[in-house]
Amino acid sequence: MAASPIYQAFKRANCTQLSFFVQLPANKALLSRIRGCLGGRRRNLPYDFAAIYPGEGKEKVGAHASLMRGSHKDFALVVRWFEAKEAPPMEFGQFSDLVNCAREYFPEREVFVSAAFSYDKEKVISLFKPIYLAEQPLIFDEITGITGVKRNPEGKMVYELEMSFGGKLVNHIVRFTQSFKLSEDSPLPLLEAASKISMLALKAKEER
Repeated sequence: MAASPIYQAFKRANCTQLSFFVQLPANKALLSRIRGCLGGRRRNLPYDFAAIYPGEGKEKVGAHASLMRGSHKDFALVVRWFEAKEAPPMEFGQFSDLVNCAREYFPEREVFVSAAFSYDKEKVISLFKPIYLAEQPLIFDEITGITGVKRNPEGKMVYELEMSFGGKLVNHIVRFTQSFKLSEDSPLPLLEAASKISMLALKAKEER
């Protein structure tokens, strides 16, 4: 089986996990429709859906979406894509069914995105390095991580980039908000935006 476009995009970007969180207004029609997508297997929240995107060999990308009660009377939807080895639980619904059920209730919305990347130090150069401490050796020898925040003129966070440097890897976690519409290809525009932010702190090594 050929590798799926979503798996290929994750592989190219060195992304190990991508997720978004959004609050949805309480809507009985939406809740009833989504419950119907589960074939009546669950009456109470949370409602879980999943998908598997084939990759190379046994490698694959999994998706898990969960609709749950929010902090007030609203709903919270969390969708996560990740490196997967096993099939999702049988009681989970299909992610494609969730998309079809919720599409008309999910116009373009602002979601909170988090993405994790892991790069081979042999292939990239980090523009930021561990900080070695000569003045306080009893507390730390070095600081192996750093977090940077970009803000707009009004002081609102545009993105946050958390970097850590350990072993043979450079690890990034990117957080930001973005407006988008729910679809089966949802991870692709979010992954593209997250990867662009991550790459601001890297450059590729020249091949010899």
